[in-house]
Amino acid sequence: MTRARVLITGASGGLAEIVAEVLQGKFELVGVDPRPMPEGREFPGKFYQIDYRQRKMADLFRTHEFEAMVHLGRVPAAARLRKTQRFNLNVLGTRSLLDLALKYKVKSCIVLSTFHVYGAHQHNHLYISEEDPLLASQTYSEIVDAVELDNVSVAFSLRNPKVRTVVLRPTNIIGKRIMNQISLYLRGNMCPTLLGYDPMWQFIDENDMANAILLALEGKKSGIYNVSGEGVIALSHAIRLSGGNPVPVPGFLSNAVITGMKFAGLNFPKHLVDFFKYPVVISDKNFRKDFGYEPKSSTADALRALRIEALPDIPGGRAAPAPTTDSTEAAEEEKLQRTTT
Repeated sequence: MTRARVLITGASGGLAEIVAEVLQGKFELVGVDPRPMPEGREFPGKFYQIDYRQRKMADLFRTHEFEAMVHLGRVPAAARLRKTQRFNLNVLGTRSLLDLALKYKVKSCIVLSTFHVYGAHQHNHLYISEEDPLLASQTYSEIVDAVELDNVSVAFSLRNPKVRTVVLRPTNIIGKRIMNQISLYLRGNMCPTLLGYDPMWQFIDENDMANAILLALEGKKSGIYNVSGEGVIALSHAIRLSGGNPVPVPGFLSNAVITGMKFAGLNFPKHLVDFFKYPVVISDKNFRKDFGYEPKSSTADALRALRIEALPDIPGGRAAPAPTTDSTEAAEEEKLQRTTT
């Protein structure tokens, strides 16, 4: 029996690697990314290095007759690209992919957005739902492309109900193979925080996120869905569980700290600063209800998993400490607030 063929965009990324491992036993996979595949890594299927806006993408859709597309190809604000380049890749690239999916009769599209589109504001209520407005671009123009990618995907879903489209807005994805800014930040020995602020954060383990994508791919529902891990935790506690030390910094020095981090090799987007002030706690009850999702990793375990051997290109990285169950760590875990959202 021929297996359904699935296109994975952003196939060179760490999350895509995990998603491909989860999907490879059930689907025939094709990966595409404007970036080359990292040295020493093989994609479990055919891989093509192509810009999403190139004509070659149409040839790919026509040749492979995809059953579904998993779009993981959003370029983050931390990428060292000009805003116009990032906008073209994220917004125009996503629009082109969705148009091709419609043209070549792809049945399902899973689009990875981000909870950052809600924005961090002092008036945010707890448990933001999918119906809440996307306010991020009102404060920082550098995240306009992420909001527009989300808007393009939602608009496509509404205009083309025959293509089952699921837009996922996950919280902070962390894990050993995830190289996003939050994972890199938490791997540091000294983690700057804003003096006087200790907001509640959420995290989702890389494997739980991959499983959520599988559930969305195999499910029947369509729509917009928040996705989170288990519980919420104060940022300072999260830092300690990951093995770091929070270093409070006065707000007026935040730009200087960001500049220093950039010189150290960690390009930290300015729009994330407000997330260090105000909580952005999302509710994923709809995704749990419609797709049967339940995270398998606790927040504490996901944070501890970041205690890995420091990689050469992670500034301030640290070697993994020996396992410990001292009273300080036990107290930190006890403060972890479990909640059903």
